[in-house]
Amino acid sequence: MEVHQLRYALAVADEHSFTAAANLLHVSQSGVSAQVALLERELGLTLFDRSARGVRVTQAGEPVLDQLRRALTELDRVRTVADDLNGLVRGTVSIGAVAGLGWPAFLDALQQVHRTHPGLELSLREGKSIELQEDVAAGRLDLAVASWVDRPREGLGSWVALEERVIAAVGTEHPWAGRSRITPADLLDQPVVGLAPGTGMRSSYDAMMRAEGLPAPVSWEVTLPTTARALAARGLGVAILTSSRADLPTDLVRLKINSRHATSRLGVVWRTRPAPSAGARATLEAFREHLSAGS
Repeated sequence: MEVHQLRYALAVADEHSFTAAANLLHVSQSGVSAQVALLERELGLTLFDRSARGVRVTQAGEPVLDQLRRALTELDRVRTVADDLNGLVRGTVSIGAVAGLGWPAFLDALQQVHRTHPGLELSLREGKSIELQEDVAAGRLDLAVASWVDRPREGLGSWVALEERVIAAVGTEHPWAGRSRITPADLLDQPVVGLAPGTGMRSSYDAMMRAEGLPAPVSWEVTLPTTARALAARGLGVAILTSSRADLPTDLVRLKINSRHATSRLGVVWRTRPAPSAGARATLEAFREHLSAGS
């Protein structure tokens, strides 16, 4: 039984696909299939049902995979202890970030870790805040820069880099362009441009409207803040943004939303159990240094 076989099998279980697991691991699909088959043969169990509809963990495979996950966690902990004793920072660190995060402080932190610890392999994946937090909790990511309204997912360590406001943005020809502020109720009279559910920005908007006792309609649902800004600039709606994403061009006007609930937080989350590896700790330290200074 080889360690890489365990990692391959767990990746297939997490991704529900041999192809997706291969892409995640940066190996060939045939290699993943062959190694998982060898593992199944050695265990004398079928871990996965394979069909045209996808891959599903078998009933017998569920407790085995749970045990394999615990075993890998302990093996990773051995490496962490050894590296700590040797004063080494190496291995891999998987980082998540909200989509489109071009924040210079974030990029500076990545650059510092890359330069300071050349033996450390960094990877980055963008996504929605809720999904990123779930991936950190499940061990698919070591840490992530994500948004939340009140607090992040239970069981994660966290610190807040930015306390943000939820704001609105309209084009210069919009009837509201001469105003400096609006109320949440005003948004019910205009088409709203919002990000997709699961993003921190959308969660903040939904939470604000819910706290005000109002529905939270969205006419234009987009993936990136840049798209929201472009639609608003063309007079197609009112973009809902957070202050860190509201570096507005001249064809947009920023409006304050009069609500004490128009708040959001951007910060870093990580697993506390098992303890972060030396590489993850070094990355967290760089994030704390740069993101706090850049807030």
